[in-house]
This record gives sequence, structure tokens and C-alpha cells, in this order.
Amino acid sequence: MNKREQILVNLRVAGYHGDSFTFVRLYVENRISRPVADAAYRAGAAQKAGGMRCSCYACGKAAGSAA
Repeated sequence: MNKREQILVNLRVAGYHGDSFTFVRLYVENRISRPVADAAYRAGAAQKAGGMRCSCYACGKAAGSAA
């Protein structure tokens, strides 16, 4: 996974958690277009609305499933 793909994953995680502060930080610190960043954020929010479990490290650690 290259850096851009990782940033997009992090933007989706921010959307899943409704974390606008992290979204803005990732958008400002990286060369991602606003429409692409917004789409990733909305995709994360849609995943949560659809009932998908979060697979980020923090959620996995809280659930006890992260190694």
C-alpha cells in the first residue's frame, strides 16, 4: 500500500468515526484533492451507517481483537 492509499484509508476511518479534526489534518498535510478526500470521508460514514464494523487499530484494541 502506497502513501496515498494509506491516507485515503485514514480519511475513511475519520469519516467512520465522524472525526472532522483528523480529516482536516490529513487533507492539509497531504496532497489529496478535496473531492477525493470528501468522497473517502463520506464512504467511511456510509460504512458506519451500513452497519460495517470498524477495523482501525484503536477499535480493534478496544474490542480486544488487535494483536
